[in-house]
Amino acid sequence: MKHFTFRFLTLLLAVLCMGAASQAAAAGKKAPKNKAVYYLVCASFNTLEDAVKTSENMSEVLFYPVYKATVDGRTVYRLCCECYYSKEKAQKRCAELASMTFSNDIWVWKSNGLAQCVYVPQSPADEPGVESKPLVPQW
Repeated sequence: MKHFTFRFLTLLLAVLCMGAASQAAAAGKKAPKNKAVYYLVCASFNTLEDAVKTSENMSEVLFYPVYKATVDGRTVYRLCCECYYSKEKAQKRCAELASMTFSNDIWVWKSNGLAQCVYVPQSPADEPGVESKPLVPQW
């Protein structure tokens, strides 16, 4: 039952995030350098291997890239579902997703500029022409 609930919440979150991704593509604005970017973090790990494994397990419906960050001098790896240039928009979206998925595990991470993407999951079908890419901040 726990596995089913996790899959259901994962699918719900995927559907919610797809709409946001299409808005980002439609914006088509060029990213300014060194502008703060606010990422919505769905999970955080101490090793790249654990982050990649979780991302791959979710990749049937979600395509969460893994980003590298440094916290108190140690490296962590974060699965992120969306990102924004506006802190307020990121916080609002975080609250929306948390209320829709009944999860408080999603949180906002501020990065000075675009964070380093270290892994992007591929489509489970490996469809030609379907390439996953790092997240693009929304305005």
